[in-house]
Amino acid sequence: MKELFLTSEINLVASDISKKIKTKSGNLRTAYIITPVEKGYEKNDLKWSKQNQASMIKAGFDIFEYSITNKKLDELKRDLNDVDVIYVEGGSLVYMMNQVRLSGFDIFIREFVKKGGVYIGTSTGSFIMAEDTAPGLSLEVYLENNFDTKGIGLVNFLVMPHWGTSEFKESYQKMLFDAYDMKVPMIVLTDTQYVWVKNDSIQIIDVNK
Repeated sequence: MKELFLTSEINLVASDISKKIKTKSGNLRTAYIITPVEKGYEKNDLKWSKQNQASMIKAGFDIFEYSITNKKLDELKRDLNDVDVIYVEGGSLVYMMNQVRLSGFDIFIREFVKKGGVYIGTSTGSFIMAEDTAPGLSLEVYLENNFDTKGIGLVNFLVMPHWGTSEFKESYQKMLFDAYDMKVPMIVLTDTQYVWVKNDSIQIIDVNK
């Protein structure tokens, strides 16, 4: 069974998501992938990431930090063999996707989800599940030339996070202009919303309703 929770801001929806997850083990052992914040951020700029972690712990997730940087596919399979949930943090789309390709994380996560593992992403962690992540570059903090925007492709749409927030207003104006001619379905999310993907079913959940 394929089950993904694609969020805009995990710290506002973690509690709601935890109530919907039914894992094989009955636990919420969670690998918290920190790779997206390894480039483009100073440590003192990561208060939001610590808030995300705190919200997941409060919601009942048993988390441990994990980086896919410099890992190989066999290491991912060994290290993440007994987890119930894979969570990917927000941050740099470019750096994360480069490490996804180098490590084989794309192969790993497809197998993980196919076997019944639960995937949760926030912002960049949601972007990377799309077939094409190009509009996400408008929010990018770490750019590289000739970046391949192809995503992992576990869903056939692109989550557009942080809709309506003042912080991303200017970025969104560019993002929507760049995305206008793309043939990719897009789902725009406020920070209190998330997309729940269960097999071929898609629901947009708003925790304020």
